[in-house]
Amino acid sequence: MHRLTRGLRLSSLLLATSVLALGAASSANAAGDLIIAVQASIEPANLDYQVDPYTTTILFDSFVTDPLVIVAPDGTYQPALATEWEIAPDAKTFTFKLRDDVIFQDGTPFNAEAVKYNFERILAPETASTQLAGNIGPLKEVQVVDEFTVRFVYDEPWVNFMDVARKAPLWSPTAAAASTPQEFDKLLVGTGPFKFSEWVPNDHITFVKWDEYGGWNSVQEHEGPALLDSVTIRFIGEPAVLGTVVDAGEAHIGFQIPALSTDMYVDSDRASLLSKGQAGTGLSMVMNVRKPPLDNKNVRQALLYGRDMAQINDLLYDGLYEPSDGPLNNIHRCFWPGATDMYPNDPAKAAQLLDEAGWKDDGSGIRKASGVAGVEDGTPLVVRWQTLHHQEIGEALQAQLRGIGMDLQVQVIPGPVQLQEVQERTFDIMYERLRSTDPKILDDIWNPAYDRPGGWYWSGYVNDELTALLKEVASNPDDATRCEAAKSAQEIIMEEALMVPTLSDPSFIAVDNSVKGFKLGAEGTFFFLHDVTIEE
Repeated sequence: MHRLTRGLRLSSLLLATSVLALGAASSANAAGDLIIAVQASIEPANLDYQVDPYTTTILFDSFVTDPLVIVAPDGTYQPALATEWEIAPDAKTFTFKLRDDVIFQDGTPFNAEAVKYNFERILAPETASTQLAGNIGPLKEVQVVDEFTVRFVYDEPWVNFMDVARKAPLWSPTAAAASTPQEFDKLLVGTGPFKFSEWVPNDHITFVKWDEYGGWNSVQEHEGPALLDSVTIRFIGEPAVLGTVVDAGEAHIGFQIPALSTDMYVDSDRASLLSKGQAGTGLSMVMNVRKPPLDNKNVRQALLYGRDMAQINDLLYDGLYEPSDGPLNNIHRCFWPGATDMYPNDPAKAAQLLDEAGWKDDGSGIRKASGVAGVEDGTPLVVRWQTLHHQEIGEALQAQLRGIGMDLQVQVIPGPVQLQEVQERTFDIMYERLRSTDPKILDDIWNPAYDRPGGWYWSGYVNDELTALLKEVASNPDDATRCEAAKSAQEIIMEEALMVPTLSDPSFIAVDNSVKGFKLGAEGTFFFLHDVTIEE
């Protein structure tokens, strides 16, 4: 089928099936054991998001515990464990009124002291929080105003706090205090609709219904506990297999299936297909500027001129992925549009830049060093491309860059190896991705203040002008000003060629027609199971 025709059919179907799959839960057989298949590469190293930095950890934790606030499917903040909140005009204090009818799954009362405990736990050095502590920022104190009122106080504006409030999992102080942060992820005692049951690494995670859940999340439409009996997350190693599991009847939901597997669900009688974009950085790759060959701006720019991502999108994904041209992807509300035309595919320009950088074409196909500082003459131009997944993007780019004399060596690595390479600063180009509609993620990745274990500042690039812009992004209470600062920051990042924008992958989700009440979140990495039933 011609790609344009196929795309139009797919778009029409996605609109129709979104209504079908997100319909109200049926009362028939209001129970069931839900099986969700996901790619193995997104399995966390630790199931506690207070420790682990990965987006999937937020999703899995949401089954076990509710946050202070939620981002509803329409993108607005809505009550969860907090019923209302007040933000000071200077964005230095955030006050939350809490529900007074909540308990943790072990019977521990939920109150302001429990919230205070959790945020202090996140910030404690022994927790070794690898992202959330940085997002909380320079918090001065957590004040217990009364039993069900808690206040967060900063010395400087911290406009990103609401995003923290919706991500931070809140655990039972009793259970968390009885375990180390590195062991607690095998316990996970929260306030949510499901209790943690078991985790068999590289295979599955199972959650079981908590009968005492009171419906403390405003996205839930029915009262009381969840309707499902259990939820099992199954990790599938082969993407092609993940794409078929729902069609084969081996799972109820296939989450983030490959784009090229969507065809089997377009006219399917047994399943619906949903799609959601993912605002954030897209499938971005950050360059390490601390060592050759990428310490040279000419080499970094040559790499960008040597790629053709539209061609790769057509080749690998039938054009179903979205463009992602800068440090924030094109669907992000603060995307800088100048990034789109900054580095058109231009192999001749790339060759010129490499010549000027001292990487010469000797006729062998791969350029060699000649007078490059810190590199022995005759050394081939080799750059390592390390990623957790989407190996095929690196391989397609590898073929393109051979045309300019660069040998891109593609390596698929697990998360712990990624973090080790980052901490040892031995990588060349590393997959680094954050998802959020808030531009604060630019500050997380590019601000040298986060050059520490667990921080997301990996490139090694230091620029006072850029750092000042990032401070505006992170702390200015005026959202329009923040967005403009984010655009200026992206311009600097692209001028310096500090990262490789590739593509942005929408979440494609296959949902068996027996599943009712499934709700996608505002972002492609999140969904709600509170109202789900399975009709056999």
